[in-house]
Amino acid sequence: MLEADTNITGARLLVGNDLTEGGISVEDGKIVKVGKRSNLPKAGQSYDVKGLVAVPGLIDSHVHLRDLQLSYKEDFYTGTSAAAAGGFTTVLDMPNNVPPTNSVANLRLIRDAAVSKIVVNVGFHAGLVNDEAELRGMRSLGAFSFKLYMNKPEPSINVDSETELTNILSTCALLKTPATIHAEDRETIETRLREYHGKPLGIEDYMYVHGPEAESIAVSRALEVAGASGATIHLCHITLASSVAAIKEARERGIAVSCEFTPHHLFLFRKAIEQFGGWALTDPPLRDPQNARALLKELSNTPFAIVASDHAPHSLAEKSSQDAREIKTGIPGLETTLPLMLNHVNKGYLSLSTLVEILAKRPARIFKLQGKGELTEGSDADITLLDLKGEHVIDPEKFHSKSRYSPFAGTKCKGRVSKVFVGGKLVLEGEEIAAPAGTGRIVEAASQ
Repeated sequence: MLEADTNITGARLLVGNDLTEGGISVEDGKIVKVGKRSNLPKAGQSYDVKGLVAVPGLIDSHVHLRDLQLSYKEDFYTGTSAAAAGGFTTVLDMPNNVPPTNSVANLRLIRDAAVSKIVVNVGFHAGLVNDEAELRGMRSLGAFSFKLYMNKPEPSINVDSETELTNILSTCALLKTPATIHAEDRETIETRLREYHGKPLGIEDYMYVHGPEAESIAVSRALEVAGASGATIHLCHITLASSVAAIKEARERGIAVSCEFTPHHLFLFRKAIEQFGGWALTDPPLRDPQNARALLKELSNTPFAIVASDHAPHSLAEKSSQDAREIKTGIPGLETTLPLMLNHVNKGYLSLSTLVEILAKRPARIFKLQGKGELTEGSDADITLLDLKGEHVIDPEKFHSKSRYSPFAGTKCKGRVSKVFVGGKLVLEGEEIAAPAGTGRIVEAASQ
């Protein structure tokens, strides 16, 4: 074999559930050899990683990178730097930007804004609109899904009409593109909000307005419409064990559905609101401890579930108000997701192989990210190197994200990111970004 660009040696590689020493050779952004050091080709550059665990570059399929008119919250450089610091080599951006990613023109604008700033790979979800020509155009530009927000009125979609939703999801099926769905029932939310007309809405009141019933109703509707339309759907940030049970039953009936859990719904409970106030306000809101524990148990035995951060950065001023209607919901999560999950691994509650499934392999399969999610010859050289024993405390002041707050502040973690390679290039070394803006690339959904 000719000389490779880069060798990574001394790594511990996951084979099944076991770790074995080995190395990885990279040529032209691809993995060309995985094996013992003696079997690797010579390389122009070599990294001896001394026992760090090499896993496929992690994938976060649900992030909000902001930029453009929301760049005061986050931009493509700070957001993708946060991703690298969190071990993620590929992230998929949600469409509720300003301007929104809901037309061919806006998707082009956002891609153009990203290309020179990103340090990891970035793909885009597009907004679901009632315009087949726009949907086709955004699909041709590589949109990974069409996002439907069932909790709010859409300019071009009547979310209360089963017929209209079925027709629109039938178009998604025709285009062989999944619909990602925020499953909360708009009518339930708005009916409860009317109880507070002319009154302040406290944070506890917000959690009542967005109570479990709103999710249950919307999940049931989404599954029904998916069945009627033949669409493939992905249910975002599921918070209820009962929702998981409904999804399992739907899959048994042949409905193509997957789902995701977020770390804040797995590891935070309602009482976090008392300590952190608006910092812990998210949508859907945090639930009770019993429900969070039930979701944690599902991680190891739910083959259609993944973990995504739902990284949602805001300014500090936007996270505090006497009226919860004025608080921007969401939690920055790119730099806390993996440490929290590694804590779970180190406590013996989750295997490392399952962690790789839910943070790399399954997201790649669900969203058809070719060449991602595997450390195999021919795959993209997106590699995350972990120090499983590295101890640290979550400190938002050290975040690369512009949002330097977190309800996980002060959490002690065992396990951390040490190095990250994107396309064979070293992007993260310790806590520092080691590559220039523009090192990442725009990725597109595989053609069907």
